[in-house]
Amino acid sequence: MTLDNLLTPFERRRVIEYSADGVKAVRHWYDVQHVIGTIYKSKDILGDLGETEFKLFVFFNDKDDGMQFQWMSHPERYTVEQIAEVMRRSKVDSAIQMYSDLNDRMKQNKFIGNAQIEFFRQFDAAAADRYTQYRAKFLARREEEEHEKALMRQAEENAKREKEQAELLAEKAKYLGWVDDMPPLRFGQVSTILNASIRVDGKIMTRREFVINCLKDGWTPRKKGGVTSWYKRGGEVQESKPRTEYHLHKAEYVYQISKTEYDFAVYLAEHSATLNT
Repeated sequence: MTLDNLLTPFERRRVIEYSADGVKAVRHWYDVQHVIGTIYKSKDILGDLGETEFKLFVFFNDKDDGMQFQWMSHPERYTVEQIAEVMRRSKVDSAIQMYSDLNDRMKQNKFIGNAQIEFFRQFDAAAADRYTQYRAKFLARREEEEHEKALMRQAEENAKREKEQAELLAEKAKYLGWVDDMPPLRFGQVSTILNASIRVDGKIMTRREFVINCLKDGWTPRKKGGVTSWYKRGGEVQESKPRTEYHLHKAEYVYQISKTEYDFAVYLAEHSATLNT
C-alpha cells in the first residue's frame, strides 16, 4: 500500500520540530495518521511547486510528544514497507534504538539536533542533559574548526595575492619604469603587444626586448605624419587616407614599428639612464 491510500484515521497530536531558524525546538499540533510502527503521517498539502507534500513523525507511545522525522513529497511513490525500512535504517523504531544512535553519534563526533534532544528528554532527562552538553561542545569545536579553516583560507588568499603582486611588479620591472603608473587595463593591452614574439636577424625575442636592444644600440624613435599610399579599386587608382607611421632609425636603416612600441621607445630615449640598470 502506498502512503496516499492509507485508511487509518487521523488524530490530533503534538509534535516537536524546528522553528524557522532551523535551530530552536518548538511544539506544534498536527492531524496525523498511523503508517507503521512508530511512524505517523501528516495530512497532504500542496507545495510551492505544485507537488503534494507531507511530513512523517515519530511517536513512541500515546502520551509523549512526537518528533518530525522527514519532510517528503509524492506520497504515491512510497509504500508502507519502504517507510518501515527507512525507519529501521534511521533507528527511530524505539526509544532504545534512538538512545543507542545518539550515544553512537557522541562517540563518532557527529551532530545532534535540539529537536532530537527535546524529544528524548521525555524518556530520559539525564541523557538529554548529556546530549545538550555534548551539542554545546560539538558546536564550539565546529566553530573553532571553521575559524581555523577561515584563517587558512585567508592566509592562502593573502599568499596568492602577494605572489600575484610580486609577479606583476616583476613583469612591470621589465619596462624600466614606463608602466609603473599605468592603469591595469592599459598595462594589459601594452603587455599583450610588447610580449609578442618576433624574429629579428634570425633571433626570437619579444617586441619589448627588441625595442630595448635597439635603444641600447643607438636607434632613435621617429614618427611621420600624413603618409599615404596608392591602391587600385574598380580599375581606378586611389590615394589612401593620411596616416602616421612610427619608426626606429639608425643611420640609413629603418624599422617600422607600432604606436605602442614607439611610445615605449620614446620613454626609453627620454630616460636613457634606465637602459643601464
